[in-house]
Amino acid sequence: MLPIPESFKLVAKKIVGIPARLIPYSAQKRALSIVLNQAFREPLEQGELEFLEGSIVRIKVTDLQIDWLIRVGKDEFEPIDRQRVGDVCISGEGPDFLLLATRQADPDTLFFQRKIRIEGDTELGLGIKNTMDSMDWDDLPTPLRKLLQGVSLMIARLRKREFLA
Repeated sequence: MLPIPESFKLVAKKIVGIPARLIPYSAQKRALSIVLNQAFREPLEQGELEFLEGSIVRIKVTDLQIDWLIRVGKDEFEPIDRQRVGDVCISGEGPDFLLLATRQADPDTLFFQRKIRIEGDTELGLGIKNTMDSMDWDDLPTPLRKLLQGVSLMIARLRKREFLA
């Protein structure tokens, strides 16, 4: 197989980020609210996320140009306008977040290798990481789990063909 030019890889990454640039943030906020509140329903109900109450968390997926700001209430996640400053920012590239979400990579490894970074209140960020690490994959809503698995498989194939680093 011929090597793939670096310029082609850069263009492919920009194309993958188009939905985040084209979908208005107001629509992203609605979808994000539904997904987060469903995915974390059990930890929210059991009070496992009490340490986050009142905090503002920024999630940045750099290669997809995603920048979400989420306020954590007593019993829900509420995406808010991005002009605010978060207490903690968790950032990285899409494939690394996907590896984290699908449990295909050890969270500590991703953080220690700085593939996923925590800035700001690191204690809060580590609490988030530990909560995600302790969640049961089967607790995620089936459609979300299937979507994550499908995208993960696609990324694995692209990496195998060296489209993604």
